[in-house]
Amino acid sequence: MNWDDLKYVLAVAREGTLAAAARSLQVDPTTVGRRVLALESQLATRLFDRLTDGYRPTAAGEIAVAQAEQMEEMALSVEGRIQGHDTRVEGPVRLTALDAMIDALIVPNLPRLLAKHPGLELTLASGFDVLRLSRRDADIALRVMQPTEPDAVGIRIGPTAMALYRAAESDFGPAPPVVGLPREREALGFMQLLSRHLPESRVALRGNTEGHLIAAVRAGLGVGFIDCVVADADPGLRRWHPDIVERSTLWAVTHIDIHRAPRVRAVIDFLAELHREKADLFDGRCPFLSG
Repeated sequence: MNWDDLKYVLAVAREGTLAAAARSLQVDPTTVGRRVLALESQLATRLFDRLTDGYRPTAAGEIAVAQAEQMEEMALSVEGRIQGHDTRVEGPVRLTALDAMIDALIVPNLPRLLAKHPGLELTLASGFDVLRLSRRDADIALRVMQPTEPDAVGIRIGPTAMALYRAAESDFGPAPPVVGLPREREALGFMQLLSRHLPESRVALRGNTEGHLIAAVRAGLGVGFIDCVVADADPGLRRWHPDIVERSTLWAVTHIDIHRAPRVRAVIDFLAELHREKADLFDGRCPFLSG
């Protein structure tokens, strides 16, 4: 078996359907199906059970998937080491963070970064999911926790704070409705903090991005737990109460193979500079206080 064959098996195992695997590989679904069938024929064994809701690896398929993951990790490691020795500040950098921070803070300041380094090609990705750096889901991930993965390097950006917010014109009682995350994410500390500070409140609306949560709070649908650097700069929002609810440290996390690459360091330096400039906002020291 070679990597060119196994990447199709790996994509089908991860995505669950030929159509989704084809999208991830940027090929036609028939190509994916044909390559999987050809490998099954070559090995004289079935690698997937074809179920009504998608493809599931057989026992033999699980072995093939494990082998594919090892080969993928090796290929990415070689690529990362080569890129890490590139001295040019140019090329692709994939940055992931919460969407509200990307939209309100990072994007408005990107012109100066790209003016300084016009050869950079940035891809911005958002969401609450922790992406796997080893699979190059991201080159840099902004996280509020120090990395524990053995192949990850964390560069400390600085302190950050979160608080409870409402719409500037809203007038709730002592148990305001809450804007929260989807039910499948209730185990996250985010939802536990909401429950601790607003134990009598009910969840009125749920959103799967911080941008959705902020839009819902701004519309007066409830109280939400939001980053101070975003919410305190928004005239449509006010603190539910003045206290900071959570303080943590913001880290720029990258893979060990590329953490010294100039293109990666240029973006991390840009993020650190932004934090220094907006230190009061990050630390929750300049809110729009309501009367």
